[in-house]
Amino acid sequence: MNYHQGDPWEADDDPGPLVRPFAVTRGRAGKYVNALDMLTLVVAVRAETEAATLDREYAEIVRLCQGRPISIAELAAHLNLLLAAVKVLIGDLVDSGHVIYRSPTPAASGPDPELLQAVLDGIRRL
Repeated sequence: MNYHQGDPWEADDDPGPLVRPFAVTRGRAGKYVNALDMLTLVVAVRAETEAATLDREYAEIVRLCQGRPISIAELAAHLNLLLAAVKVLIGDLVDSGHVIYRSPTPAASGPDPELLQAVLDGIRRL
């Protein structure tokens, strides 16, 4: 079989973005994965200097969470990692006392039917 440049099945290609998250989390799923949502806010409770001895990803999370809450989705984007991997890392930092989190409040039973009808009526008038 002849391979051309850029062939996704070529043996010398980069293994892709899934290898790094597996290595970062050491293959663990984490105990907080179900408790953490992509909108969960995380904030550091220890100084950034206390995170200096942590692995690079952990230290970066603590740095990003200094002084302001940040969502897990934003952390994943900054770290260029999958949400599941970031959840595992956050769980480790919660256990070590470096960060705390607050899950988003659950939505009410649903959207207000009167508001939806008013929007629909407005669109029809256009």
